[in-house]
Amino acid sequence: MSIAIEYLANRASVAEIAEHLLCCDADFLPTLSARVEIRDYAQKIANKATRFEAWSTGTLVALVAAYCNDQETHIAHITSVSVLKAWTGRGIAASLINLCIENAKEAGMRQISLEVATTNIPAIKLYEKSGFMAGKLNEPIISMTLNLNSGETMNNKRDYNVEIADTNDHKYAYGFDFDVMHPYMIKSFEPLFNKGSLLELGSFKGDFTRRFLPYFDDVTCVEASEVAVAQAQQKLGDKVTFVNSLFEKATLPKRYNNVVLTHVLEHLDDPVLVLKRINDEWLAEGGRFFLVCPNANAPSRQIAVKMGLITHNSAVTPAEAEHGHRCTYTLDTLERDAVAAGLKVVHRSGIFFKALANFQWDRLLQTDVISKDYLEGCYKLGQHYPDLCSSIFLMCEQGEKK
Repeated sequence: MSIAIEYLANRASVAEIAEHLLCCDADFLPTLSARVEIRDYAQKIANKATRFEAWSTGTLVALVAAYCNDQETHIAHITSVSVLKAWTGRGIAASLINLCIENAKEAGMRQISLEVATTNIPAIKLYEKSGFMAGKLNEPIISMTLNLNSGETMNNKRDYNVEIADTNDHKYAYGFDFDVMHPYMIKSFEPLFNKGSLLELGSFKGDFTRRFLPYFDDVTCVEASEVAVAQAQQKLGDKVTFVNSLFEKATLPKRYNNVVLTHVLEHLDDPVLVLKRINDEWLAEGGRFFLVCPNANAPSRQIAVKMGLITHNSAVTPAEAEHGHRCTYTLDTLERDAVAAGLKVVHRSGIFFKALANFQWDRLLQTDVISKDYLEGCYKLGQHYPDLCSSIFLMCEQGEKK
């Protein structure tokens, strides 16, 4: 039988806060007692912070404390997040952080900040899942922020036309994507294609869509950005049926023999919901679903971690977040979401071994340093080491509805 958890605000006394923090001391990185005198800190939290508390049978099992009263900068600051070890892994901290976020919005705050040790990967992942983005890195601490009124939280309305736009320091798509990854994706898909119709989810401006036309006469594309749809229609005319809609809201007239979703799932607020629609509504009996995502474990990302440019392989960088990324998948987490949606994973692979960032590839491709044979070698090596590829690839078939 599960034990009930009660979520309250500002109930704990100074003594109860201190006792809780003492119990959690060793779980802080570095330990809390190495940075502050815990009882004095408990007094400060009780006097000045808003506390979001989880209680069970009279015990304070988790605590998030934040300063939400700066009416000059309108920036809230989370000063402490703690959960008793026996209560971790139950989503309690995430629930308290969500309560803190809602409180900060109601208090008129425009941003929430926090600091976390660069070595505390579970905490970083928790904050990223709540919408926080990594900012200033000051070893061994990283600052993270959540903007409450800029569209960066999952509940706010997104502008998909803005997300596909290039920024000063980051492109939405690179020459490497068009000239290298697109051909090798088709090469990976081609032996597995079914005859019949194709549904492409997330067609962007139609460059990848064009590569399907030699294989299929019946191609439908769903794309959220009307700007992208307009440009794709200019390129492809009436060869393709375009549907300008969110995947979550799209109404399609039939099921399809092939469904393709490439470098899109990581942008979705609820990826399992969309995968479930593919399985339950859009994939024909005997149909095949081609799912490709950027790979968190690509050597280029692992090198970036060692350089201190990102905190961990699966991090979502500020530039990626600007382009609508919500997560970065590995083979196991990608398969986890596919299976959770009811899909049956039939084939797993990787596409193109990659040790350089996209902008570096773009520069090299303008020289004679990279030959076609070298590119082919990287593609073939990726078949042996899928977890070291630029992108990871699952081919799925329809499973049971969940």
